[in-house]
Amino acid sequence: MVTVADVLALPVFDNVSLAAPCEGFEGREVINCGTLDYEPFFHDYHAFVPGEFIFTTLGFAQMHPELAEEALLALIEHGVAAIAIKPVAIGELSERVREASAAAKVPVFFYDGRYMERVLASVMTLIDEEAVNSERNRLIDQVLAPSDERHVANLIFSISGIAGATVQCLAIQPLVLETATLRALHGVVRNVVEDYGRRFDEVGGTFTCVYDDMILAFVSFKRPPQSVITILEADLAANISQAGPLLCGLSQELPMGEGDLAIRQAQAALATAQLDDSNIVRWTALRFDAFLAAATSDRLFSRTAVLIMDLLKEHDAAHDGELAPTALAYARALGEVRTAAEELFQHPNTVRYRLRKIKEVLGMGDATDRELAAILTLTALAVDNRFRDSFDSYQ
Repeated sequence: MVTVADVLALPVFDNVSLAAPCEGFEGREVINCGTLDYEPFFHDYHAFVPGEFIFTTLGFAQMHPELAEEALLALIEHGVAAIAIKPVAIGELSERVREASAAAKVPVFFYDGRYMERVLASVMTLIDEEAVNSERNRLIDQVLAPSDERHVANLIFSISGIAGATVQCLAIQPLVLETATLRALHGVVRNVVEDYGRRFDEVGGTFTCVYDDMILAFVSFKRPPQSVITILEADLAANISQAGPLLCGLSQELPMGEGDLAIRQAQAALATAQLDDSNIVRWTALRFDAFLAAATSDRLFSRTAVLIMDLLKEHDAAHDGELAPTALAYARALGEVRTAAEELFQHPNTVRYRLRKIKEVLGMGDATDRELAAILTLTALAVDNRFRDSFDSYQ
């Protein structure tokens, strides 16, 4: 939605002043803009509709000042979004107009600025961009709604025009969240992401847009990743940091049909960045916060649990280890080392050694055994069918 405040923030104005007290005008919606160059025939002002931002010099009232009052009162009565007067014919408002403006909450401004054609073009560009963004937002809302993976992939393509085997999403906000700052950062982020895409053959396409109060950036890849955490993920995080002071959440690289999860992951990581005052937070580095976010989505919860187990299984495959079964046994034992050791037919010290390795693999080197037990318990809820029976036996 374009507001009166958005229009006044455009750089085509040299000076703008409120001509009469009018509380709360900043949030009035602007759906169009127009001009009042000539006195309407037969004093008919019905061509002006609610929501228009009207620009005028009131030049036709130079010889007859009463026509200025008539015109302004008629526009206010029709519920236009706002009126901006270039002071050619009048330099102040009549008392009747001031009272009507305050009562209807339709602001009237005096302004100095560029030629009126430039002003109108700038306002229409802003409105057109907002219309495009609104349509994208509607499509993104559809992506985030429950749907099958083929439908999600099609929606991602409709929004961004990108296709590929997988997609990674970034949710970004400036350190100071303002409309002008968000738009400026959007342009910088778009350039950085596009440059990243040009430098890597694996990238299938990139796209950025403004969604609500954040920037969403999408990077698609031509083939599935060879490991859970890719080298390209670190490169992407490093590249986006070049965009300037910002907060960023970076999703896992997921199949294109799980693009909705990529968006949710990026948003959850951004929320953690906001709370922890961290510039860039990667979903693959989140642990408890990932499960907190997953609580709102069964699929997201499941993907988080799979990520934890995949990290352990990859380590086992590379080092002929037994971390994954140890993690599940420890979860089923509710954090009791001796019980887990009995299930695994191992000495308790062997289990303790494996638990230390699990912490290292999961990036939880400073975590207590109780914290590790908690996160492995959440993981087991989603990936271990025996966990519930094991839990019930302890009741």
